[in-house]
Amino acid sequence: MAPSKIWFMNARARRFLESTAIKARQILEQSGWLDGLKRGDIVAVKTHMGEAYNVGYLRPVIISTLVTLLKERGMRPFVTDTTTMPYHPWISRTLAMDHLETANNNGFNQGSMGCPIVIADGWLGTDDMLVDLQGRGNYLTKQFVARAIADADALLSVAHFKGHPAGGYGASLKNIGVGGASKRGKMNLHGALAGDKPVIDAKLCPGRRCEWWQVCEDCCPEGSVKVTDEGLTVDLESCVYCFACANLCVNMAGVKAIQRFDHLPTLGRRIADSALACMMTKDPGKAFFVNFAMDITPYCDCYGWTDTPIVNGIGILASYDPVAVDKACIDMMNAAPGLLNSEAEEFGALACGAKKLNLIKGKDIEAQVQGGVANGLGSDEYVIEEAPLDRSQAAINTFYPEIPARKLKPMYERNHPLKGLDTASFGRQTELMKDPICPKK
Repeated sequence: MAPSKIWFMNARARRFLESTAIKARQILEQSGWLDGLKRGDIVAVKTHMGEAYNVGYLRPVIISTLVTLLKERGMRPFVTDTTTMPYHPWISRTLAMDHLETANNNGFNQGSMGCPIVIADGWLGTDDMLVDLQGRGNYLTKQFVARAIADADALLSVAHFKGHPAGGYGASLKNIGVGGASKRGKMNLHGALAGDKPVIDAKLCPGRRCEWWQVCEDCCPEGSVKVTDEGLTVDLESCVYCFACANLCVNMAGVKAIQRFDHLPTLGRRIADSALACMMTKDPGKAFFVNFAMDITPYCDCYGWTDTPIVNGIGILASYDPVAVDKACIDMMNAAPGLLNSEAEEFGALACGAKKLNLIKGKDIEAQVQGGVANGLGSDEYVIEEAPLDRSQAAINTFYPEIPARKLKPMYERNHPLKGLDTASFGRQTELMKDPICPKK
């Protein structure tokens, strides 16, 4: 497979037109992807709208700027994500209703986006399409893809590149592989349908002496967890490995009687297979991937907190190839120096060239990339083209169509803020100012 092309703009900004939101729009225009779409095409703009109290997710203005471009070109965009498994006891996106409320609190709604917000797999996560991978999968043979994403004419993935506790990292492949799967699709890719289960060590459980025991029972949607005075029982046959009890037991209770089974070599390849299923619902050239390698934290945006970044902001990378754009983000992150007061310092990953997330997670995080190469989804070979920033008068008129002073001029002529004031009486002159002249109105 030939190297894939990646468009890139760095994260630095010093003046007008250098907003990362504007840079993303200009990359999208320069890539030519929009030329392959037709007026009236329905475009799923897939992003992560953040968990409650998370502050690391992509800012709404980034997404709305791209939505505006799509609308200018005559497309019909909608911003979308899917319901969760739930993953942990207090996650706020398990039902479409919950997810929409969280998105609204985080700044994503029809008013701010200028288009509908759609939870792509419906109320409970069963509005989906079953896709046969036609023998191409590493582990999956078929997968559930969220209906609204599957039915859209085109897919624009706008992902935040960062670390992830289970997948190693999250970016384009996870954005469509996990985020594009319905609730039961998530159960499938996390291994539940193939028999994967949490790791149980019941003798560690103190039973109802644990202050979290009631939450432990309540957070299981299957009713598989039972806690007695003597200890813990888990009905593994009914368990669909949704992570909720494991994350509670490890992260909040600190007991570790229930732990996740995070075998990344398999999970990463399942994510890549799920991403392939999502791509199989689109005609060639109808999907495009934009990664924001900024605020690169060791944890994902699906937690209710955000840790400090492990490297400085790198930039915006975009490609038709989700495998290549993810690989490029990993390589650029590793080439950068790590930041103090972060997990890069804590895990000895400060050096340029250090494999940052490998050291932090204690495992090779590139299983998604490897799986995407193996199933033919994309290439891990790439060439980067630095996209030029358009600084023309036409460009600035696109984003700043008005000069406010033009409106002030006639207003000042009628009612100037300084009219009739003895301006010289308001203070003494600045040192080194020669021949100060106080305004008279």
